[in-house]
Parts: sequence; structure tokens; C-alpha cells
Amino acid sequence: VLDVAADSQQVVVTDLLLDGVHFDLNVTSPFLAGRKAVAVNLSDLAAMGCRPTAAFVSLAVPRGRLQASPDFLRELYRGIQQMTDEFHFSLAGGDTNSWQGPFAINVCLTGVPFSDRTFLRSAAKVGDAVFVTGPLGGSLHGGRHLTFMPRLQISEWLSRTVEVRAMLDLSDGLSIDLHRMMEASGTAAEISASTIPIHSDVPAEWSSEKRLAAALGDGEDFELLFTVC
Repeated sequence: VLDVAADSQQVVVTDLLLDGVHFDLNVTSPFLAGRKAVAVNLSDLAAMGCRPTAAFVSLAVPRGRLQASPDFLRELYRGIQQMTDEFHFSLAGGDTNSWQGPFAINVCLTGVPFSDRTFLRSAAKVGDAVFVTGPLGGSLHGGRHLTFMPRLQISEWLSRTVEVRAMLDLSDGLSIDLHRMMEASGTAAEISASTIPIHSDVPAEWSSEKRLAAALGDGEDFELLFTVC
């Protein structure tokens, strides 16, 4: 969070995604890889109560992939453009290199708060209620980690409607990310298993314990976790 003037802030987020770690280009289209690379950064902005203003995209492209798939970059940028069109911000720059290693894409986004402040993970207080914006689990199993919609709309609504204390997006799973929020805030949380929403991507035939474990630990849900007073 940067103070650009006495009464205004700018937020900068960035994420580096790697083939074989965050997606697998043997089975994932370059369109979905480009889309996800931007979407995870939009999710970070949503978690801070911000709207995007500009994107900067840098690529490391394997030389062999360009020769084998001449439309690779066109499809990659089509996925990126879907996000810039959907959320009305500019692709303002970046850099591209080719090399002998695996494909890598780094996206940096700038943003500004929807209201008069940003949300941080470190502001939860004793007595707050804990919420998530949607059901959890099964994101990797169902492929939702590639197609999820960043929760910018509900972030804007919350920033203008509710007294949000702390917020982050669920990239590593509820059990890990809630712990991170509580650690940053210097407090603790108690949640009831029966209140945790489980996504339909988690197989219904699994035991209740296994389905709950998926909701707690699968990760890459990209729903918002937040507390309100």
C-alpha cells in the first residue's frame, strides 16, 4: 500500500506463476494460463478492497514452445484480455524473453481502494464474526482454480456496506489462511465444522470427514475470508 498523496493510496500486487506448479501446459490451454495469471492478482486486490487500474505482464517463454505452438502467445494474451475487458483496466506494459527453461508468467497489478481505506489481514479483533464469500474445496479436482471469478464485485459491496475489519483471499486453504490472518492480527478464531460451506466440486460420496478436510485444506478457492465487528 503506497501513500501517493495525503488523502489517496495506491496498491501494488504481484504474482509469479510457473508451468508445472500453478498449471500444467500439457493439459491446460494457454488461454486459461493467461487468465489465471491475472485472476490471482485480481483476487489479491479484491482482498484489499481495491479495484484494478493497470497490469504489467512479463513472460519467460520456452523456445521450443514457440516453435511447436505459434499461436501460444496469441491465446495466452486472449486469456489476459478477458480479464482486462471484464474488469475495465489497462494492460500497460511488461517484458517478454525466451529461454530453455519452463514457461513462467509474472503479473503486477496496480489498484485503488473502492472506499476510503484498504483492507488488511492484520486488523481482526476479539469478538469479530468470521465469514467466507462462497463454498470451499475441490478447486483443483474440478478445474475451478483455472476458471474462478475474482470476487471484486462483492469486495466493492462490502467496502461500501459493511464494517469489514480484516480480509484476505483463500489461496492456500481455510485452515492455513485463517491461521495467517489470526497470527497477523494477534488473536485467534473458533469455527464450527457444521458452518463451513463445502463446494459441490467435492465428491458427494466422500465421507463427511474427508469432505470437510477438502474444504479446509484443498486451497485455490479464491473466495474472500473476512471478519466484521
